[in-house]
Amino acid sequence: MSIMGDKKTGRLLGIWKSVLGFILSEPRILIPFFILAACETLLLWILANSPHFPFHFVFGPPIRRVWGDIYLHYPYIYELLPRLFYFMKIVLSIFVGSLTTGMAIHLILASDKNEPIDLKKTFFFVFKKYLSLMLLAAVLFITVHFVMKQPAVIFFKYFKAGHAKLLFLGPKFWFGMFLPVLSFIMAVVLQAIFVYSFPYVVIKGKKFLVALGLGIKLFLKNWLKTLAVVAIPMLLYIPVTMLRNNTAILSDKFSPEVVVSVLFIGILIGTIVVDALVTIVTTLLFIEATEHES
Repeated sequence: MSIMGDKKTGRLLGIWKSVLGFILSEPRILIPFFILAACETLLLWILANSPHFPFHFVFGPPIRRVWGDIYLHYPYIYELLPRLFYFMKIVLSIFVGSLTTGMAIHLILASDKNEPIDLKKTFFFVFKKYLSLMLLAAVLFITVHFVMKQPAVIFFKYFKAGHAKLLFLGPKFWFGMFLPVLSFIMAVVLQAIFVYSFPYVVIKGKKFLVALGLGIKLFLKNWLKTLAVVAIPMLLYIPVTMLRNNTAILSDKFSPEVVVSVLFIGILIGTIVVDALVTIVTTLLFIEATEHES
């Protein structure tokens, strides 16, 4: 299936028309994303109830040791919940998300070749490649975590040192306007750099390090197109980011439990919509770009 688009419709518009048509023709390719979203929702529910039996046996000691005993009580647990869910979601993404992403890629390939969809066959096929997929996911999420937080740390240290302005602008501009835009750009770039490595494992059967190198090489060869198709779905997550950055205000206006609703909306949009669209479009681009590779 070609998703390159044409000059009449515009290349990007043509790509997304093809992708949406592809999803409508075989919606079962979305099943892995619903599985991951269900796991994330279960994790969110468990963390929201971490001060209670039986979950406090597992989460109580680390929360008490790292953040303090007060966060095991209402309403402070909801103040901690976004941060706690963020770290636990990274763990879930590495160990479960890597597998569901691999399954999605295999289903996309089967659908593109007009082969029958077999979830059981897909699971066992991808499970054989689980180690390489898990290592790729670990590299991706650990890199994103450490790289993404560096600008905020640099600005914080700069203004904490007593500087009132940077380039004639105060901290309100750098933290309120510049940093969110920079974070979005960095997230798009980091996602795009690693996005082709996963299909190299699933479709081409490459091992971890080879897939990592080949994936980065393919990104560099098609960097502009890749950044464009990754950025468009990720724009849909901006409203969720704005909600998450204002959970304290929302909690004061409504109730502390509203934090759970905001995080759940993030799961629906982030996993079922954004992750699905990014995976589908980049996998189809990968198939087209590497059809003559062994």
